[in-house]
Amino acid sequence: MLGDWKKGLTKENLLDALSELFYHDLDSWFNVSTFYCDSCVDAFIKKWPGIYSRDMDFQTNSIPLDTFYEGGRVRELFTKEEFTKLSKHMKCPNCNEFISGHIWPYDMSFDVPDNFENNVNEIASIAERTPFLLLSHPFAQQVYNEIEAFSKTMTPSNLPKPLFRARMYKRNYSYVNEDFLAPEKKIIKEGRYNHAGRQVLYLAEDELTCYYETRSPEEGIMLAKVDVPEKMKILDLMDKDLQDNNIVQAIQYSSLLSSPDEGEGWYKPHYVFTRFVADVAKSVGFEAIRYPSVRFNKGYNIVVLDYEKIKAHVKIIDFKYVPKDNFMSK
Repeated sequence: MLGDWKKGLTKENLLDALSELFYHDLDSWFNVSTFYCDSCVDAFIKKWPGIYSRDMDFQTNSIPLDTFYEGGRVRELFTKEEFTKLSKHMKCPNCNEFISGHIWPYDMSFDVPDNFENNVNEIASIAERTPFLLLSHPFAQQVYNEIEAFSKTMTPSNLPKPLFRARMYKRNYSYVNEDFLAPEKKIIKEGRYNHAGRQVLYLAEDELTCYYETRSPEEGIMLAKVDVPEKMKILDLMDKDLQDNNIVQAIQYSSLLSSPDEGEGWYKPHYVFTRFVADVAKSVGFEAIRYPSVRFNKGYNIVVLDYEKIKAHVKIIDFKYVPKDNFMSK
């Protein structure tokens, strides 16, 4: 009979059997070996915002425990009541808390560098206290070395055409081409890849990304098509050649590079590491960086670091008003 095999087994024996079936179902259903639970998923998202925003497997694989039970082999050997009682004594493999509610099955697509989380915390502390000493941290030095090595393999290439740049729409304002170039130095705040007062040119690869990058204004945007004809050396953080580079993958998906913009003002310590990457890229010969949007999970941006080199050659092909409704329907 179905329940006969359980006779004589202790609670620990049954829990071991349930765990074995549980992980078997996890692998056969989701092709993963681990999961996150209600107790640790928020901390995981905070540490790895790039994974949350861009990896659809993580976004869509969240599953209630009772649904997981109904779809797997566990139900062949354990009743729903037995599963409910025993699963309360199973611990999450990531935070070691007892599981309940939902699980988020997920395996990293790269090997997280040793001591990475401690490095992130230490770098965050340096960013707050002494940001100009960031390169003194061994991991920051390692990032420098990786970007420098990658630079030696790269040659100049063309940027995508066209690119896009937007401004929040202001009624009764007459826009001109110059509105879509880099702002004057005196009004430039610290940005994701620029220091205060440093001119760079932020561009998006498509119109929808451009809209989200301007924080989805209710009044719509003035949208320009932009052509940058100069060939340049581009640090493409999403380059397939970097997919096996665990350090670059880790910084790309972690809070070091993918933290959302928080608040307004001139001082933005959560941008210190991205500005560090921009400084490194520029110092080893890169003139632009291609990076994923943190506001639109399907979008990509390009920042031209050497604005002085290209500003005389940037072409504003045209610009037009685009209302919010045009983007909401996409």
